Amino acid sequence: MRLDRAIDRYLGDLARQGKSNRTLKTYAFRLMPLCGAKEVAEVRDVRAVTTNECRAYLDNWRDAAPGTRYHAWAVMSGFFKWLYRAEEIDINPMARIEPPRRLPPEELDVVTVTGADVRKMFDVCQTWGELLCLSTLAYLGPRRGGASQLRWRDVDLERGTLRLREKGGKRRHLPIPSEFLALLKAAKLSGKVDCASNDYVIPMQRKQKHGRARDDRVISRYVKNIGERAGVHVRPHALRAAFAVQFLETHPGELEALQRLLGHRKPETTQIYLRRYNDQKAMENVRDLSWGNRFSASAGEAPSGVEPL
Repeated sequence: MRLDRAIDRYLGDLARQGKSNRTLKTYAFRLMPLCGAKEVAEVRDVRAVTTNECRAYLDNWRDAAPGTRYHAWAVMSGFFKWLYRAEEIDINPMARIEPPRRLPPEELDVVTVTGADVRKMFDVCQTWGELLCLSTLAYLGPRRGGASQLRWRDVDLERGTLRLREKGGKRRHLPIPSEFLALLKAAKLSGKVDCASNDYVIPMQRKQKHGRARDDRVISRYVKNIGERAGVHVRPHALRAAFAVQFLETHPGELEALQRLLGHRKPETTQIYLRRYNDQKAMENVRDLSWGNRFSASAGEAPSGVEPL
């Protein structure tokens, strides 16, 4: 089978499994260059691809971030594993290539925001779209994709509940916090927000092109604009972490409830937020550290008797 045809079939199989359009585009971005990369320019049949050619191709990402390197390996590995299971190849050329080291979640350099930062962001919201976006993230803690797909038909204002679509197409029913519920009702009564059943709760910043799937980067654009106005460096996932920390401060010890609210399959994933929160609190204690030295009273000027460098 030709490489390009094999990739098309693989992407079709992923689509039937329910993978999102964005995921399919990402996989195509990783795989389609195989058909024209110089390392395999003469290779047209999948059976002819060798392990060394796969290694050479993966070297294109050796200077990328650890997560990007791992993702490139995972996509390639999944593709050739699929070919092997489909009996299109006799030997899996990726079988002997070890995965790149992947940093554990607690070691990732992630953007975090404090409760004060979130309040600053609320203070500078200028439109219903900004307010609804920030509120959805801060009061519910969803992933970016889940927030972008939330429609008014998923919101039950009478019962105070909503359905949130998460990874893998799963649906979760969540209670709506009272403040957020009041905001949703106000948005609907304002007459300035499209609230028909099929409309998105977080409106588009520009008109949606007909027939195309919604790009969840609309959430990132809203958050970036609000953060820049508030002077806060922030990303959507940082607000998910802020939600988790706020919940733990209000309901200490209720990790199981937080796990269900965040949609984590494993409690270990939820523990990451708790460890990060505890680490931040512990590190704040360094501000009280004192040796009682004579230099500590100096403010912006060299203490007397000390030679400048």
